[in-house]
Amino acid sequence: MRKFIVSDLHGDINTYNAIMGYLENISKSDEVILYINGDLIDRGIYSADMLIDIKNRIENENPFKIEYLAGNHELMMWQAYPVYKNGTRWDLHMNTNWGSNGGSITAACLEDELTIDEEDQMFHFIKKLKLYHKFEETINDKKIVLAHAACPKNPLDICDLTIEDVANDITNVVDLTWSHKEHLITPSMQEKYDLLWKSKLNRMTRQMDFNIKLGNDDFFTIIGHTPVENSLGYEFYESDNVLNIDGGEALYWRGYFEFDHSPLVEIDSNNNRFIILTFNHNNEIIYGTYLDSKITYMNNSELENHRKFLDKNTKIYKLDKDLFS
Repeated sequence: MRKFIVSDLHGDINTYNAIMGYLENISKSDEVILYINGDLIDRGIYSADMLIDIKNRIENENPFKIEYLAGNHELMMWQAYPVYKNGTRWDLHMNTNWGSNGGSITAACLEDELTIDEEDQMFHFIKKLKLYHKFEETINDKKIVLAHAACPKNPLDICDLTIEDVANDITNVVDLTWSHKEHLITPSMQEKYDLLWKSKLNRMTRQMDFNIKLGNDDFFTIIGHTPVENSLGYEFYESDNVLNIDGGEALYWRGYFEFDHSPLVEIDSNNNRFIILTFNHNNEIIYGTYLDSKITYMNNSELENHRKFLDKNTKIYKLDKDLFS
């Protein structure tokens, strides 16, 4: 089975269409599984459409298998559920982290496109998302862990933690930090927080902290969460054994249009490497690289072997929303 990973698409329908069309073509001849490493939603105006499509694909017949893991935006969505159900859009935007971090766009589209019962089902779908995945495959003799923001200390073979399980502990970590009562944060609470929120960019102080360790010496970790700032859409933190694949879609939707790249990672354990294709908003594969102990660019013929699976006319959803409505 061929295993692919993408992260932090944040409602970018163009890249979503391209990746789904690419994988659907590959799945005609190979078994395929796609792991979504959180933050599928928010910022982009197609967040709700993509979320509905993924839920339908997971629950119904689909050309390939999908495993959807939690990101901090999915967590915030679940935490905002009471306000979403009982408040107004203004309440959601002003009184929840989800609303003020791009979730109000997702919420408005969910209200437009789903019945009340379907909205409830969507939130209950979100709360059951798992927090990380541990692969059997190895790279450089290290097993691979996929998590949104940081590797857990002792990854389980099968993660049984869901958003619902950790939401209260993560809220307590934030509350205790802001009230300067960090001494009350237990290691268990902190580890749950770290899985979805830990970052080299300290969210409390908005300062860079390069002493934060995102990885685990015993594993190779793939994360997202913090946008990288290069045309490949990913960075390899060698000292941490960490590959960050957040290409910056959240920033793109804020108007930083230089972030026009999203990496799709394939685990190629037979050759002890990752294959990484970088997609842009024109439904194109613009870069192909290999990552083992270093980054190596594909030559033109290698890249064309991947591009032949890309159908630029694939439209999972038609682009018919008005960005300025």
